[in-house]
Amino acid sequence: MIPKTAKLALTITGAGALVAMMGGTAYAAGVSPASTAITATSASVKFAGTLSGLSFSVTCTSSTIQFTTPSSGYGPVNISPDPTFGSCTDNFGGTATITTNHTSGSWTLLAVASPTQVKITIPTAGVTVTTSTLPGCTVTAAPTAPATITASYNNTTGKATFTNASVPFSGTSACGSISPTGTATGVYTTSPAVTIT
Repeated sequence: MIPKTAKLALTITGAGALVAMMGGTAYAAGVSPASTAITATSASVKFAGTLSGLSFSVTCTSSTIQFTTPSSGYGPVNISPDPTFGSCTDNFGGTATITTNHTSGSWTLLAVASPTQVKITIPTAGVTVTTSTLPGCTVTAAPTAPATITASYNNTTGKATFTNASVPFSGTSACGSISPTGTATGVYTTSPAVTIT
């Protein structure tokens, strides 16, 4: 029979050995740095879909997403203020405007460790797109329910990459027929750099 004090000593020794095998540091899974204001920026974000049988896209050369990392774990955390998109044009040479809102819920961000990803949830009708090419046409993303788009994340570069992430769309009558889903593509760089473990 091992005395309780001996059992305690063995437990402590075992824990110490585990820390030693990890290079002398105990790592907590989650997002680091914790409780830190992060600004993620992109110089190229593209939304694409089909309007009246024609491929249609809007590209913005300036976009910002701001959030505060969770104190522990992976989130989700609120994106606040709402994401911004600037200097936008469509693929027909018209100027475009992307407006975001949170009237039907919050923009949120969730980190995922395996595989390393970032998931952003767009609240219901959280994005609208207008363009000078089609006056009166307003395209809405996530028109009837929140929609989540997923980006791969690189801990070395601090970059989140959205590659043809599926986004549900709807349009006003002036848009003609519109594909029910489109895509979002872009690369965001976090500052300070975020690590997901």
